[in-house]
Order: sequence, then C-alpha cells, then structure tokens
Amino acid sequence: MKFKIFLGVFLLGLFASSCFEDESAKDVTLFNPLMINDFLSSTEIYVTQGDRLKVKVLAYKEGTDDAKLEYEWRLEGHGQHLDLGHSMILDTVINVPMNRDAYSLLFKVTDTEYGLTLSKKYNLYVTGQYVAGLLVADTKDGMTSDIHLVSSKNFTQDYNREEDKHVFWNVYSVNNGQNVNGLIQDMKNVVGRGFLELSIATDHLIEDLDPLDNFTVMRRNNDMFIKPFEGEMNVGKLGTSSSGPYDIAVVNGFLHKRTQYEEVITYGVGLVLSDLSDDYYITEYKYRSTRPRGYEIYGVAFDKKNQRFLAFPSIYGADKNNLRIFKRKSADGKLDPNKPGNVDCKYIGYGPNNTLYAVIQNLDSKVYEVWEFNLDSDDESADNVVNRRYILDQCPDIDKAISFSSQAMESILYYATEDNVYTALMTSEHPKAYPKFSASYTHDGITVSNEKITEIRVVDECPGKVEIPGEGGETETLASGRNMITVVTYNDVTKEGKVTVVPIRSLSTGEVVEDPKFYRVYDGFGRILKTTCFHTR
Repeated sequence: MKFKIFLGVFLLGLFASSCFEDESAKDVTLFNPLMINDFLSSTEIYVTQGDRLKVKVLAYKEGTDDAKLEYEWRLEGHGQHLDLGHSMILDTVINVPMNRDAYSLLFKVTDTEYGLTLSKKYNLYVTGQYVAGLLVADTKDGMTSDIHLVSSKNFTQDYNREEDKHVFWNVYSVNNGQNVNGLIQDMKNVVGRGFLELSIATDHLIEDLDPLDNFTVMRRNNDMFIKPFEGEMNVGKLGTSSSGPYDIAVVNGFLHKRTQYEEVITYGVGLVLSDLSDDYYITEYKYRSTRPRGYEIYGVAFDKKNQRFLAFPSIYGADKNNLRIFKRKSADGKLDPNKPGNVDCKYIGYGPNNTLYAVIQNLDSKVYEVWEFNLDSDDESADNVVNRRYILDQCPDIDKAISFSSQAMESILYYATEDNVYTALMTSEHPKAYPKFSASYTHDGITVSNEKITEIRVVDECPGKVEIPGEGGETETLASGRNMITVVTYNDVTKEGKVTVVPIRSLSTGEVVEDPKFYRVYDGFGRILKTTCFHTR
C-alpha cells in the first residue's frame, strides 16, 4: 500500500513539472560583433620612406566601452617585424627600407572582456623618399661636399606647375651621417634594364650610392674594383654609354669598365691598348649614344700622356676588351688621331649625325680647334674617322672658356667664360660665336651682380619642361630634354651658388631665350661643383 502511495505521488510530481517550460537551452549570451571601418576604398596604402603615415579607422563593439578594447598596429615583411602603435588611429613615421613589393600592415582590435579579436590586413608600399630631378653637388667649406636634389617643372616629369618646386637639402649627409670627404668632381646616374646606379667621385674617392635606399653608400674605393689599388687613387671622369653595356671609371689615368646588364658591382682591371701595352693616361672621353655595328667606333678618349686620341673597344671583334689605337685618318689624310700635334683636349661631347666634337688647344699657337669624329666610320677599312676640323679663331674669348657643352640634336658648340655664354654654329671651317647669356643680366629692374659662371650644360636627359615665348605674345611649353641649358654661377661676395635654367629657343640656330622672365633660378647652394639629372626609373 505504501508503495502505491509513493508511486502516485511521484507520478503526480512528474505531471506537475511537465507543466513548466524548460528554459535551460535559452540561457545563451549573444555578443555584439567587433567592427572595423577604415573608410578606405582599397587595402593598398602608399607612403614615402621617412614620411608620416596616418591611417584613421573606427573600431568598436556596440554596447561595449571603448576602454575595454585594445588596439595593435604591426608591420611585417622583408625582414621587418615592427610594433607601430596601440591606438585606434595609426600616426607614425615609416622608416623601413624602400621595396617594390608590399609590406603587411596589420591592425588588430581585442575585446578584453570576452577575448574576442578582429584583424585587418593592408598592403603597405614604401616608396623612395626622393623623386626624379636635378642633383646638385656643392661645398660650403672648400674641403667637403654634400648633395641636394631639385625637383621641379624643369627637371621632373610629373611636375607641371612652377610652384611645385622643391629642394631636398643635404641628401648625402642626412642619410650617411657626414659629408663627402673631398670635393665632388663628377656624378653619374644610370637607369637601364633592371639596373639603377648612382656614382660620385672626388679626386681620390669613388663611391656607389643606393638610389633605392636614399643615397646611402653601398661601396667605396677598393670595394668597387676587382683588383685593389695600392696607395692613393687618382680618380678621373665617370661615364657610361646611353645604350650600354659598359659603365666606365678612370683611375690613375686608366679606363676600368663593368657591365650594366648583370649584377656586376666591381670594375675590372685597367684596359690595355690593342697593342697590349698600357702606355696611356686618359683625361677626356665620351661614349657614342647608339650601339655600334661591326668595327664602328664606340667612343673617343684623349691620351694626355702621348697627346693622341684612342677609340673605345667595340662590343664586337677580337679587341673588344682593349682600347683601340686608331688605324685610319680623315678622308684627305691630313687629320691623324694618333698625331694631332702638341695639343691638350678640353672637351669631348656629342655632335649631330652620330659624331663627337673634340675641343683641343694647340699649345704652341694657342689656337682652339674642334675635330669632328665620325662614329659611323669603319676604322678597319675607311679613311673617314675624322670628318673635318673647325678653327675657332672667330669665337670671342675662346681662350677664356671655362666650360663647353654640345648635344646630338644640333650643330652647335656652347662655351662659357666667367661672364658670358656663347653659341657657335658649326657649319663653316671658321665658325662665328655670339654671346647669348650674361651672368649680370637685369630682370624687373634688378641687375644680377658679382656672379661668375662656373659651368654650363645642355640638358638632354631630364624629363621636365621649359617655357619659351611664342608668336603673338603667348607662351609655349617644350620638353626640357635638349631644349635647355643649365648655367651654374657663384657669387664670391654672398658665397652663394645658383643654377639658372635658360631655354633654347630653336634647335640648330644657336638661339636661346634672352628674356630673363623665362629663366628659372635655383639658389641657396654653396659653390656648386657638379650637376646631373637623377632618374628613378
């Protein structure tokens, strides 16, 4: 009987419990999600090396106090593992090496109350700090040098306004911690297929700088040569062929070359002559601007020791690794590159129709001449290695010339004294020259005074723009390559150096723009030692 009573009570309890809904399955806390809104249309971010990067994001979780959220910004890739910050908004300076491939920029937000995390990845491209432009080497103490980079409409492809001008001051000392030891006498920047190089030279120093890492020194002196030098190096001109494949340095009078198309970082031993001797001392030289065929002349050098001209080796033929002694003369037999007389060579530069102009002075008569070398000649079989000779006896102050320049697009020789720039039209045996620019010009009622010209250069490789006066008073814009001259001056009173851009009005006429309102002046330098165009691609 008791069992029946117990069973009845038990069943009654089960029935009663079944009348209540089981809420255990509904006892779940629903978390609001973490959210990241960066307001960006792309996950690719670009920043200039050394510049400040600011990325604004809104990271939140509804119903959660922001104080319970933690943030982390990290940069990963290419050997870098950096903690960039712990705020919602990233605001930091990026100083990792430039790289053509992206770094990973990682943002993570953490809900510390529940341990939830949310991450987002960006592709961060770090570009070079410096754009293309004009490199200017100067000195302010007469013992050391520095380098500056001018970016402007005249020298930089994507700059279209005059107000876009910017000067990156002291790019060498800022990135290397000190000035160049000595006075820079030459610079060259070469961009080729997979090849980017910047080299500088003083009297006793040669360095390769890394354009991809803000002009930091990569190699210096003996690190750049397959055979180290004993004692002090006497460094001459640096050069290259526009069409490759060689890069040239003159050290102790000998030519050393290295290829541009491979990852070759060292120069070979000094070239010997085609007679296998090494009896020469090079002071001036120039490569041709186009690739030669067969035995065509690759370039011309002046051997000051023996007062003769030598030919650069072709990339073809048995003597491709030797400086060539000329075998032929001019067509009339009167001009022998091996025996130009008691002369010194002042300049070798491009002329029209694949020629080179060599400016020489006869040390006995003091007369200046120009020999026009024919780079299309076959020195093996034809007497036409020298086209003609020009006598510069109708060129005012040629004996006071301190700088020469020319280009492949016109038959013009430019030369400068300390006071004037002259142009000579090279179409007659005795060309006449006329002054086209004065260092003491007047503009807006102000006369420039106490300035002396130290260098001129026809700029044929900077991808900028110049303006010239057009018909009817309007202004015309031309590509600056081959259409402008840079005139370097120094004021010994103010100790200031300047670069003045003077547009060429019309090629092959010797006419430059003489209205100073079309000049563009870049100042604030010390005594300028050398200029060259800087390319980044």
